[in-house]
Amino acid sequence: MSTAILAPGSRGRRLSKRLLQVVITLFGLLLLTFTIGRVMPIDPVLAIVGPDADQSTYQQVYQQLGFDKSLTTQFGIYFVNLLHGDLGNALLTGKPVVDDIIRVFPATMELATMAIIVGAGLGIPLGVLAAARRNSVSDYVVRIISLAGYSTPIFWVGMMGLLVFYAWLGWVGGAGRVDLGLDGVVPRRTG
Repeated sequence: MSTAILAPGSRGRRLSKRLLQVVITLFGLLLLTFTIGRVMPIDPVLAIVGPDADQSTYQQVYQQLGFDKSLTTQFGIYFVNLLHGDLGNALLTGKPVVDDIIRVFPATMELATMAIIVGAGLGIPLGVLAAARRNSVSDYVVRIISLAGYSTPIFWVGMMGLLVFYAWLGWVGGAGRVDLGLDGVVPRRTG
């Protein structure tokens, strides 16, 4: 029975191939993020202790972070910590990365939800229009708009949106995330 599951062309064989691809891809991503963290032109120890720290403090933090160990040992520690949900501390805030993620997660969900609503609200009617009037001027306009939308970097779209709808038209608020009832009462901040 077990040989039938992994027979060539069987569903089990295809599933096991896909699972192996997922494992290899995740390992590659982990290796890439680990490598990026090690080749960045910033000294994480110096970012933590500050430029005025003495050599003994620097050396102590260097050893606490495990930089005195081999790269393979560092990667092993990195992998085990990830499995336990320990993403380390953020260099900018000094707090655990998980705490920083939890703090900004609601804003991320709001942004993603609004993007889905706007995308579906525009995409579905425009797709229906293009399908109903195939090879017409409106079909070509919808194709051009969708191609431009897919190929334009999202950060540029965001900056242009702020320029047009905030700076020029004044239709939306600026940077920051504040409930409408508290706008003007509390200082604006992102996240």
